[in-house]
Amino acid sequence: MDFGGFHLLRVRGIQIIIDYSWFIVFFLVVYTMAEGYFPRTQGPLTTGQYWIMGLAAALLLFASVLLHEMAHSLVALRHGIEVKSIRLFIFGGIAQIASEPKSGKHEFLIALAGPATSMALAVFFGMVYSAMVLGGRAGPVAGIAGYLASANLILAMFNMIPGFPLDGGRILRSVLWDRWNDLTRATKVVSRIGSSFALFLIMLGLLQLFFSQNMISGLWSIFIGLFMKQAAQGSYQAVVLRESLAGTPIRQVMTERIVSVDSFLSIDELVRDYIYKHQFTHFPVFHGEELAGLVSLSQVKTVPRELWGFKQVRDIMTAIEQVPQLRPTDDAMEALNRMIAEDLGRMPVVDGGRLVGIVSRRDILNLFKIKSDLGPTG
Repeated sequence: MDFGGFHLLRVRGIQIIIDYSWFIVFFLVVYTMAEGYFPRTQGPLTTGQYWIMGLAAALLLFASVLLHEMAHSLVALRHGIEVKSIRLFIFGGIAQIASEPKSGKHEFLIALAGPATSMALAVFFGMVYSAMVLGGRAGPVAGIAGYLASANLILAMFNMIPGFPLDGGRILRSVLWDRWNDLTRATKVVSRIGSSFALFLIMLGLLQLFFSQNMISGLWSIFIGLFMKQAAQGSYQAVVLRESLAGTPIRQVMTERIVSVDSFLSIDELVRDYIYKHQFTHFPVFHGEELAGLVSLSQVKTVPRELWGFKQVRDIMTAIEQVPQLRPTDDAMEALNRMIAEDLGRMPVVDGGRLVGIVSRRDILNLFKIKSDLGPTG
């Protein structure tokens, strides 16, 4: 487990994570199926049978969502894009990729794979349902298959809406990207469409709350709309950030005036004379003239306060061999992605074994803000 979810399994190097919020919606789906949908659509069964059907339907529904995301991920892998994880959470699933597609064609194929998989699942479960009904074996299994056929069909159709962050938005962006040869402009268009659809969902949810008194459906529409609006805006900002920082070497961003600490320094001195004074969370550690490692605030917090005067930096630091490093020629955007992926606030910049600078997320984002304020240059 980690703070954000339960690590379920790894498939083709992709970590499958169940977010803790997923358990909430899973219970709601099981409850809705067992207490509402199946009692209304199936013949008279026992309460236990309805709950077993609800549990089976919910598990297969989320397996369908996982297959939808796996389809995206496998096509991305075929085109040389690293996929770090797939997270199932309260609104469905999302794949975390290390980089964006290299062309509109690649994005088109990756985005289309998810809805195509959902449509295939809808057809499959529809055939199972039809075969059982036509064969005179309509019952719990047929009822579950019928529900999954309609659920996957709705999932495919909803995802084809042409606005971010939905698959349809990515498909539209891929077409506009190839046509205009301008990723930022294409992203801006589909982000606006996604934001408009999100506002529609929010308004629909409010109308349901106040006029139809359908509180659950209304709240879901509002929550999904808020999520979509935030994701649409975030997608555009991410592209603008990447375009603005593309080709900028770390040497233009890094801080050359380095605040370092000695490996023999006590933790008490580290906190008093460095962390409080400079308000940094990471410090390079030197042993004499040699770069020995990196010490962080999180490592200090693992030591009981009464031992700070006895423990030294060398006792808690991360050895330099295990410290993620950057080179002066590394791309600023790739460096930012590494910091986010590895949850690092600062990284040392090393050239030929010599520490030449240190860079933080704040440094890179400050550069982006300056470029944004100045606007495009000729």
